[in-house]
Amino acid sequence: MALFKPRTAVKTSGEPFLDAVVSMTSSDNTTYTSVKALKNSDVFTAVKIIASDIASSPIEVVKNKMIVEGHELDYLINIKPNEELDGWHFKFSLAVNMLLNGNSYAEIIRENDEVVQLNLIANSNVTLTQHENGTLTYEVTNDDGKTKRKLSSKDILHFKYFSQDGLVGISPLNSLKDELDIQRAGNKTLFNFFNRGVNGSGILKVNKSDLDVSAKNAIREKFEEANGSSSGDNALRTIILDETMDYKTLEINTEVLRLVNSNDWNTKQIAKTFGIPSDRLGVENQHSSTVQSNLMYIQSSLGHYLMAFSSELRDKLIVDKKESLRFNTDRLLETDPANLLENTIKAVQGSLLTINEARKRLGLPEQEGGDRLLASLNYTYLDNLEKYQMRKDERYGRKQGETIDE
Repeated sequence: MALFKPRTAVKTSGEPFLDAVVSMTSSDNTTYTSVKALKNSDVFTAVKIIASDIASSPIEVVKNKMIVEGHELDYLINIKPNEELDGWHFKFSLAVNMLLNGNSYAEIIRENDEVVQLNLIANSNVTLTQHENGTLTYEVTNDDGKTKRKLSSKDILHFKYFSQDGLVGISPLNSLKDELDIQRAGNKTLFNFFNRGVNGSGILKVNKSDLDVSAKNAIREKFEEANGSSSGDNALRTIILDETMDYKTLEINTEVLRLVNSNDWNTKQIAKTFGIPSDRLGVENQHSSTVQSNLMYIQSSLGHYLMAFSSELRDKLIVDKKESLRFNTDRLLETDPANLLENTIKAVQGSLLTINEARKRLGLPEQEGGDRLLASLNYTYLDNLEKYQMRKDERYGRKQGETIDE
């Protein structure tokens, strides 16, 4: 008997940056209205940062805590997953879809039980069903829109982060509907103010006239059109009136505009939802340095996304159970070249890296004799120090424990 009720994955337009974003109008948390562009700059930036960091972090195959050099999955995932995409854009697209839509998919192509290719699948082309016996089936619609194929779960990479049932992911944008509505309304207020220019608030008095509603509307439209309320071309230019008209501006409450322009609450909410530091969205952080912010971001935020990826990849692609996958995030911790050089020198002096390993980290060629670890003469084991002292005493004709009067 199945652990979960049979269900179907949410369908989208299949385009990473065009799916599901800012014009969510349904109260149902499993549906949303797609738009033709990613309109919210904070959401765009948050998704771009996380997806770029995932794509820029190489995936390493590890066995017995050591990196397996030249593993076939290294080239397949990081360099060339298929004929159309390079490794960076492959991982980037998977991350974008997962962050925006809650799910992302790639088909595993095997030859003689060996993985030879990984192909992206548009979200709109995938339907997930769980059968009564608990097995999962992915129904994939081909690009022609007619032909359908059924694939088992072992042939599909299905990446998801937040999930209620472990089968289908949920987009984090569902929790941001109110915040995005507020931010959109604030941006519209600023746009209308600058678009209307001097005509934002004012009274146009027409003397010696008895105007009906349609006449008033006609005069208002003509006046605003002449002074650039729609296009802004004539905004703030000289106003010309005849003797029958009198225009008076009303005092503009700039406090409202200042509040809209300075309010970063929505930005912080978006950063919180995606789990990234708010300073990465342009909000000043006064309580931590860049290094501390990067470390907290990797440990508290990015690390969870990376684990979601590596867990699925290991489950579907790794045959040897002693092997595992991990993302190399060293690049994200390198704050500047001087800091990288200093840390590398300390690693060599501490016998953690050979000279050639250090040169490789700095992008320098290997040198002959640079594959041995260096050690300082100032450090040794305690028992070696005792033996050294005994040999020194014997050399000077003294027995251990004796003292020589000066």
